[in-house]
Parts: sequence; structure tokens; C-alpha cells
Amino acid sequence: KLKTLSSIGNTEIITSENYVINSSDIVFDDLKKYISSDKETVIIDQDNNRIVLDNFEYLINDFIFKSVGNIKVEDYLNNTYNFSQVYIDTKKKELLGTDIKTFINNDNFKINKNNKPRIFSNTIKISNEITSFDKSRFTLCDYRKNDKCPPWTIQSANMLHDRKKKTIYYKNALIKVYDIPVFYTPRLSHPDPSVDRRSGFLVPSFEDTKNLGEGLTIPYFWAISKDKDLTLTNKLYVSENPLFLGEYRQVFENSNLILDFGFTEGYKKTSAVKTSDQKTHFFSKLVKNFYNNENKSENTLSITTQEVSNDKYFKLYKINSELVDDGIDTLKNTLSFTHSSDKNFFGLDVSMYETLKSGYNDKYEYIYPELTFNKNLLSSSTFGSIDLDSNLKIRNYDTNKTSKFLVNNL
Repeated sequence: KLKTLSSIGNTEIITSENYVINSSDIVFDDLKKYISSDKETVIIDQDNNRIVLDNFEYLINDFIFKSVGNIKVEDYLNNTYNFSQVYIDTKKKELLGTDIKTFINNDNFKINKNNKPRIFSNTIKISNEITSFDKSRFTLCDYRKNDKCPPWTIQSANMLHDRKKKTIYYKNALIKVYDIPVFYTPRLSHPDPSVDRRSGFLVPSFEDTKNLGEGLTIPYFWAISKDKDLTLTNKLYVSENPLFLGEYRQVFENSNLILDFGFTEGYKKTSAVKTSDQKTHFFSKLVKNFYNNENKSENTLSITTQEVSNDKYFKLYKINSELVDDGIDTLKNTLSFTHSSDKNFFGLDVSMYETLKSGYNDKYEYIYPELTFNKNLLSSSTFGSIDLDSNLKIRNYDTNKTSKFLVNNL
């Protein structure tokens, strides 16, 4: 008469949209057209996402699950979502939730292994290709003791992740450092960390150093064309002058070029040790390959330049790129050429070295040139092989000291 059926104990339901419900003590009300349980429930959707609920109610005619309480969603990418209230439309394949804490555990979304990407928001809407967060806060920073605020966050009225375009969009974005607003823009977008190459802002990072204090790094990647691109990076400091960095890359048919440069006005807060001198650097590397089909020889020309205005510049600003390492203590300017074929090898190297370490009367050393020659004179399965190796090196150091040697090995 009541058109009601109650199950006792563990119960499994498969809906017409192939959602699998595992619960217990379920009430089926065919008059009011709903299914419900006040016991813990696990729902598995078509994409193998796992939803854990304290209770649930399913509106049969509307194809909607409802739940209030402790709600946890684990998606197929190992990301987790915590809600206080959720609505799941099984027909439209949409999920709506409130009081959201999202923890992104997918490694493709991380810049490095120490990142803990997470998003806290008032509401969330998840569909096949779009995830939208209202009144959200996003950060990649690791967790801090006593649950303190992360070093940096992006706060926005709306944050939208388009998984098809692999892009994150923000409305009324406010970047905060230790909860202090430092930058606002009405519109902001950047590729998500899974993107290898596309123009746009990259994920910012935060640093706190002894000499420069707190700073925020905001990189912008410009894919100029299929064979060239440029990364511009601004390092903004709370109490010091900013640092501007650039890295240009271009690939040719048989060669590639990288330019790396930077500029800053220096210290804003000066002292006897901290001067206000401008600091710059310029690094470049050109590698060109030649191949001769007639004698089947391979030839490589490499030109490297390294220049910096201050010996402690790299360590102070912690600059790291494809050409620059913040631990570098020697600059190297070189021109090298190699030729190799089946029976011959020739190498030429002309170099100038400059040490960045203190305590040297003369910081420079020159190699001009270093020649290497190898020739196979005989190669026989009966008599073995005979090779001629020659090496010439001329080295100038400590202003006027010169060493020369020529070695021939047969």
C-alpha cells in the first residue's frame, strides 16, 4: 500500500546510468520516487570515480543524488575532494558541491615533487571537461607547521579549469604573499602544469632568502613560433628591487641557439656590504652540426659565452636555467670544433676561464689552443691495429705564466 521496500544489511544498486551504489538498510519509495539510506554509502560512477557519503537520497525522476555531511570524492586521477553538501546529476554527468577542499595528487599537475596543489572554495561544479570553483584560493606550496597560511595563493571570484584546453582561468584574481595582497588583475589565465609548450603565464613560485627577503616569481612563456620561444620571468621582492630574467631558444635545421640574460638595479636597502650597483648577466650557447655525405664525416661547432657583472649575483638571486646554475663558480667562454670520420678525429678548443671565487690575484686562464688528433693507420684482424694520437695544449694563467706540451702516442 505504501509502495515502499526496505532492505536490511549490505545492499548494491546499479542505476540505469550505470552508477553503482554500495550501502545498507536502503529505503525504496516508489510513491515519492526516491531511494535513500542514512548509512555510509560508496558510489562508483561511469569513470570509476569513488564517492563516499555519510548518507544519500536519490531522486529517481530527476536522476539526482543528494547528501549532507562528510563527503569525500576520489577521482580516477587520484585527486580528492571534501564537501559538506553534494548534488550529483547522473544524466548530465555533473557534480555540485559546497565548502570544498580539493587536493590535487596527480603528478602531472606538479612543478616538482614537493608541490601540494590544493584549492579551497565555497562551491564547485565538475563536468566532463570543466571544473569551476567559486570564491576560491589556489596554491602549490607545501604544508606549513600549525596549519599556517601558505607562502603564496591566488584568490579569485571564480577559477575555471578547462581540461580540454589545459588552461586555468581566473576572474578578479588577487595574488597574496603570506596573506598580504601584492598583485590584482580582473582576468588571468595560464596553462595548467601538464602543458609542455604554449604561450601564457606559468605557475608562480615563492621564495624567502636571507639577503633579499620574501619574493614572488611570475614567469611568462611566449611560444613565438614552432622553432623559437621566449620565457620572461619577473622576480618581485617585498623590500628589494625586482629582477628581470629572459631565456630565448631557437632551433635551426642543423643547429640550436640559447640566450639567457638578466637585469636588476641591485639592492634597494644599501649598506657598506650591500651596494646599489646594477647587476646583469648574459649567457649564450650555439651548437651547429655538419654532416658530409661524401666522406661520411660528422662535424660540430660550438660557441659558448658567459658574462656576469657581479661574482655573487647567481647565488644571491638563486638563478637556475638551462645555461645558468646558482652554484656556478667559473665562467667559461669557448669556441670548439670537432671532426670525426671512420679513421680520423680532430678536435680544436679555444677557451677563456674566469673564476668567481675570491682570493685570486688573477681571475683569468686561457687555453689557446688545445688540439687533439687521432688517426687509425692500420686495422687488421690478423695484425691488430695501429693508432696515432697527438695532443697539443697551450695554457696561460696567473697573468704571465705559460705552459705548453705536445704529446704523440703511437
